[in-house]
Amino acid sequence: MYRLKEFIKRLLPKSWLLLYHRTLSRLASFVYRNPSRRMVVIGVTGTKGKSTTCNIIWHLLTDAGHTVGLTGTANFRIGASNELSSYKMTMPGRFVLQRVLRQMVDAGCDVAVVETTSEGVVQSRHLGISYDVCALTNLTPEHLESHGGFESYKDAKLEFFRHFSRLPAKVIDGRVIEKANVVNMDSEHAADFLAVSATPTIHKITFGSASDSDIVISDVCETISGTDFSLNGVAAHLPLLGSWNASNAGLAVAVSSALGVSVKDAVKSLASVEPVPGRMECIDCGQPFGVIVDYAYEPVSLRLLFSFARKLAGSHRVITLVSSTGGGRDVGRRAPNGIVAGELCDVVVVTDEDPYDEDPQLIIDQVAEGVRQSGKIEGKNFWRVLDRREAIRKAVEMAQPGDVVLLTAKGAEQKMCIAGGKKIPWDDRQIVRECLRPTH
Repeated sequence: MYRLKEFIKRLLPKSWLLLYHRTLSRLASFVYRNPSRRMVVIGVTGTKGKSTTCNIIWHLLTDAGHTVGLTGTANFRIGASNELSSYKMTMPGRFVLQRVLRQMVDAGCDVAVVETTSEGVVQSRHLGISYDVCALTNLTPEHLESHGGFESYKDAKLEFFRHFSRLPAKVIDGRVIEKANVVNMDSEHAADFLAVSATPTIHKITFGSASDSDIVISDVCETISGTDFSLNGVAAHLPLLGSWNASNAGLAVAVSSALGVSVKDAVKSLASVEPVPGRMECIDCGQPFGVIVDYAYEPVSLRLLFSFARKLAGSHRVITLVSSTGGGRDVGRRAPNGIVAGELCDVVVVTDEDPYDEDPQLIIDQVAEGVRQSGKIEGKNFWRVLDRREAIRKAVEMAQPGDVVLLTAKGAEQKMCIAGGKKIPWDDRQIVRECLRPTH
């Protein structure tokens, strides 16, 4: 069935494929009685930080008294319910997405937060959703093979903003919902997103380090217990590791302010944000070294992660798993992933991730070439281990007291994609716990 579906996709003219995607989106929305029209819907797009930002938004708005649903890469929330996503995609199929939105309405949710991706936009999955807030985290090169280059990738993000600007303002229970755009002004592409959203009906909220932003973030300081920073001159603490989370928090505060939450109340709520599954998640089984599971899978995010780990480890070592996905996806990042791992980590284990239909050994060889270019010596401070479970075991077995072990790329993903469209159960967090308990 998988191969037949892929064959049909290749045969169909692009215009027919686009019509197919659009028709399915509209049909799914109709079948589930247009659930997004019954809630305030927040769409969050961008390259990095979407899952964390969406979960922070969920927390701030829940604290403010709303009943909030969420769909995204890491998890699904419907009010107080929180389940890990079993889908290997941020925006699930149209009928799944619309069914979840309907479940939110039936559960009494008045707000939905939807991670919205460029590939989802290309496949028109956004068309059946009535958005009220459109937000951009950031924009760096990603998914270049599938989009045909950075400009096409960027244009897919811009198309989401253009689509949003064309949507009419929503009326719920007689109240007109004011539309709002939220844009990260620290992005070099911010002006392009502001330009396509410049309509009189949309309130624009900006955030970043510039003094003319509506939400200004400054004095960011990483600590062992989270991230401290100043937001509009107010001291803020976020119990999430990594300075980049200050930016994610800034977007979340900006979105919540668009829905009427005061900045003061939002900053207060930040202090009780819970960790997001598989995002800088610390695994503690009593071992004398640190283990962090994170979703970082491309050079920019990996550099941020490794730089943080270097500070955390101090005079001790940073040991990492590094990998890349397959099936023709983002081939160009394979060697760069290896290079950044080799440059910033003391010990590198190159392993499998999601090979799809591609030879996993070929993928890890291409990543390993980058590690080699960084100066690492195979068999001394870097290894290739095809079996990811064995790679995790090797990483923790090499760790000494005070070291930091990083498991990158999969986070809390519940599946690994292999040949023939098959998905096998997986969870880096569970596997590393199994590896830690018998030894330590």
